[in-house]
Amino acid sequence: MNPLKRVLQFVLPYSPLLALALFLLVLSGLLDAAVVVLLEPIFNDLAPGGAAQVTSSKFSFVQNFLLLTGENRFLRIAVFLVIFAFFKGLFLYLAEYSMSYTGQQVVAELRKRLYGRLLQQSLAFFSQHPTGKLMARVITDTERLQETVSKTLTDFIRQNILLLFFLGIVFYIDWKLALLSFLIGPFVLFITVNLGRRMRKVSLRSQESLSEISHALQETISGQKIVKAFCMEEYEKTRFRRLVEKLVGTNLRVARISALTSPLIEFIGYVAFVPFLLYANYQINRGFTVGAFVVFVAALFRLYEPVRKLSRMHLYFQQAAASAERVFELIDWPTEIREAPNARTLPLFQNEIRLKDVSFSYPGNSHVPVLRQVNLNIRKGEIVALVGSSGAGKTSLVSLLPRFYDVSKGTITIDGIDIRDVTLPSLRSQIAIVTQDTFLFNDTVRNNIAYGREDCSLSEVQEAAKAAFIHDFIMELPRQYDTVIGERGERLSGGQRQRIAIARAVLKNAPILILDEATSALDTESERLVQKALSNLMQHCTTVVIAHRLSTVQVADRILVMHEGRIVEEGRHENLMKASGIYRKLYELQFADVVPVVDYHGSR
Repeated sequence: MNPLKRVLQFVLPYSPLLALALFLLVLSGLLDAAVVVLLEPIFNDLAPGGAAQVTSSKFSFVQNFLLLTGENRFLRIAVFLVIFAFFKGLFLYLAEYSMSYTGQQVVAELRKRLYGRLLQQSLAFFSQHPTGKLMARVITDTERLQETVSKTLTDFIRQNILLLFFLGIVFYIDWKLALLSFLIGPFVLFITVNLGRRMRKVSLRSQESLSEISHALQETISGQKIVKAFCMEEYEKTRFRRLVEKLVGTNLRVARISALTSPLIEFIGYVAFVPFLLYANYQINRGFTVGAFVVFVAALFRLYEPVRKLSRMHLYFQQAAASAERVFELIDWPTEIREAPNARTLPLFQNEIRLKDVSFSYPGNSHVPVLRQVNLNIRKGEIVALVGSSGAGKTSLVSLLPRFYDVSKGTITIDGIDIRDVTLPSLRSQIAIVTQDTFLFNDTVRNNIAYGREDCSLSEVQEAAKAAFIHDFIMELPRQYDTVIGERGERLSGGQRQRIAIARAVLKNAPILILDEATSALDTESERLVQKALSNLMQHCTTVVIAHRLSTVQVADRILVMHEGRIVEEGRHENLMKASGIYRKLYELQFADVVPVVDYHGSR
């Protein structure tokens, strides 16, 4: 379906308001035409033999209806001109406001639909679509649609109404003369259609270039530390300058196409005006009144104005179609993680989590398996640690539990229920996650801890903060729990951010806990406090721990060693050390008294 037709589906709920706007635009167009018609009695009176001109007036019925006969007719005409102009402006104002309201509401609905669709997407979707480009579609593309619905559509309707009224006037005065003046029609249509096609293609490239700029800007701002640490300011300036220049070049092509339309149509119009003028002179000599001729010329020139504007609006609609295409592409993007049609609520976790013959590959890389035939049972209350070298599949495995991704083969069940058969909220509400890369919002401490639990009281938030050993620090902040902590919590240290994340997990009070490298990036003192907070959090949870620091997993009930997507060793710390397998090698590499160092001369 044409993307602009899909936009109109969002407009339909506002049909009554659109009908009102259309009615007001018709009244405005009628008054606009009436102003032109009032020129006839003025020029007929001024012409030689004015009385004769009046008696053969083409619009005598209008003059009789408005009582524009007899003495002081000029004064009455002037009064009507002022009245018509006032109400024309009033009706046009009300119509444009109604259309603007509709446009704002339509775009708001589109943005909400688009944002909701983005929230439904899997992590794989976001790995394939950069943040900046997604932001450009949600903000820039929808803004262009708002301009189209609010302004361009209003003007489009108004110009069509004026076109009909002035078309009626010129055909009423002399249909032969009117047909002669429309010789330019086929040429205008040909130019409009061809330039419109080019405009749509170029506009699509323009929006893509704008998305690239948005993406580069978002990356640079988010990665300022890296940019400065590696002295890459000049490189980023050059990269951004090239993207901007690319956008300028594309936009100039848009401007050339748009600017070319009106001059071409005007030139063709003036060429077509020559035979019209000769024929009009012939008609005047045969009794055509001066007033009628003036009205005809005025109406004809007013007629060319809608034609010229409509041809340019066609280009604007093509630009909007390009934006709508990008918006609906995201709205229509298939959701990889979907609930089953008969999905049920997952009962509270009671017994065990089971992975049976689980294999997994990331979307788009199905030929590269990340997990291979994994079988695992995790009993309630158990602490299970996953260790192994980078790329062994540890994080991928725990990402399957809350269905951030779906298994490629095999099943994951909780208390015997396949997690693909339950609702996502009921599944994820029973899983708390604390990761190494803690994400905090640019909001207050209280709101960050209570994220997902907006109904909780301040005392509950404080109890969670105390369990995470962060309460005393929060009380020292300028506004305590109402202190805004900055984007991603940049005003806090790593350990403080981590403990706020732990407090968030404590408040969630989920029976299943996932700790993904939760202490690996901390100094010794911060790690000690975080470990104490984690101990409080883990007391009543079934916990899956991923850690590179093997000292943090020695208290686990079971340690699972992963290698190339498989579980190759299993047991407690002491047993695995005795086995002299991969776990012992990893442990010795971390805690060896002497670490071999290779210098640049090749000696040890």
